[in-house]
Amino acid sequence: MPSNIQIPLFFTRLSIAYFLLPWVLMRFVKPENAKGIAAKYYKISSMPEIATTIIGVLWLLLLVAFVAGFKKRISYGLVLIIHTVGTLWTLPYLIVGTSTANLLFFAAIPVIGAMWLLYALREHDTFLSINK
Repeated sequence: MPSNIQIPLFFTRLSIAYFLLPWVLMRFVKPENAKGIAAKYYKISSMPEIATTIIGVLWLLLLVAFVAGFKKRISYGLVLIIHTVGTLWTLPYLIVGTSTANLLFFAAIPVIGAMWLLYALREHDTFLSINK
């Protein structure tokens, strides 16, 4: 593997984290929005505010591990799985030509590709990574 791949992989890691960060922070800053999204798109109608906060704390810990390159198999894998499941759950909003299609949801698809690529090349993602 060429050595010049380390910086693009690091940039991919940071880009994914930046993409996910607003969703994590929303759970602390505007928990009512997180509850509304859970109800509308994930059909979770009665999420207590403490659950939103707990999920936010867990996501934040996972995101810190992800950005730091810590336990890559676990942190990169969990980020990929959680984001992919969440995206698949919103499948009706991803079908082109339907009345429910929402262009904002389409951004999640290339992010899954970037996450998968990063997971597949995790051993080569060593720049500013705890686990080299």
